[in-house]
Amino acid sequence: MLRDDILHFLAAHPEKYVSGERISQQLKVTRAAIWKQIQVLKEEGFEIEGQTKNGYCLLKTPFSLNEWVLKKALTTSSLGSKITLEDELESTNVRAKELARQGGVHGQVVLARRQSSGRGRLQRQWESPRGGLWMSVVLSPNLSLADASKLTLAASVAIVDAFEELFSLRIGIKWPNDLIFNGMKIAGILGEVVGEWNTVQTLILGIGINVNFRREQLSPLLNATTLFEILKDDVDLNILAATILKHLDKQVISLENKEFEELRVCWLERAVGLGEEVRVLQREQVTQGKFTGITIDGALLLDTEDGEKSFTAGEVQLRSKMGKYFSL
Repeated sequence: MLRDDILHFLAAHPEKYVSGERISQQLKVTRAAIWKQIQVLKEEGFEIEGQTKNGYCLLKTPFSLNEWVLKKALTTSSLGSKITLEDELESTNVRAKELARQGGVHGQVVLARRQSSGRGRLQRQWESPRGGLWMSVVLSPNLSLADASKLTLAASVAIVDAFEELFSLRIGIKWPNDLIFNGMKIAGILGEVVGEWNTVQTLILGIGINVNFRREQLSPLLNATTLFEILKDDVDLNILAATILKHLDKQVISLENKEFEELRVCWLERAVGLGEEVRVLQREQVTQGKFTGITIDGALLLDTEDGEKSFTAGEVQLRSKMGKYFSL
């Protein structure tokens, strides 16, 4: 693609001006074609300065999702090997499942600048305005069905590690798949198996993060926040996505190497509500007890009046300072 070729050429000469004539000779197209593509790149958010005698200089890449910028930022061994980026999708998980059934490769990433029908757990709506990171990863790891269930735990740890690396921001993990900052949800994870339930061929890992938009763009009923509200500034979505994929890549490799205990310990270090009284909701059944940890398989452990119980599914309600239980 000509635009990508122009970007590669300009990026190869950082902080230097490259003449339009030199670019046109190198890429074997007219200077007019170069100028036209430069204008398109500017509309996409690239800051490119042009001087009549000196040519063009790439000053800044966009913070919004851009395939070229994301690929340049990737440092993974397999995740992001193939990228699908759309302006709008019904759901990145839905598209990722379609691609997986069509022979999608391990590590394929699907992103959308906006989702029209994003979903969370239990088929709940996940609001996905522009400015967020809405991403699904196709995973076909060398794992059993039981071990594949640990991938949502691995994704939680990967997101927390990315936030700490990029923003020195410590966020917590609420079992099983929510990321929390100061009691408010900032991200969620949705894992879905593709294929038979008795064997794992492929798993779709959906990640939704509230990033470059104000809290007011979400429903007032949601107890949620955004990175913009916390940092008071926009962040580079491409760098954020690449950093999460880097840490997720590391976690997937660790799982394939059977390093489960290390993952459990890392998860528990960030666990919200650990050592406190919580409630676990399973349809009409409510179980109350002290949250004591998770098993090596990721099941939640609760110390109840009837002894220790483990849960592989359900919704955790935390207890407020006023003694009331609430969901996020």
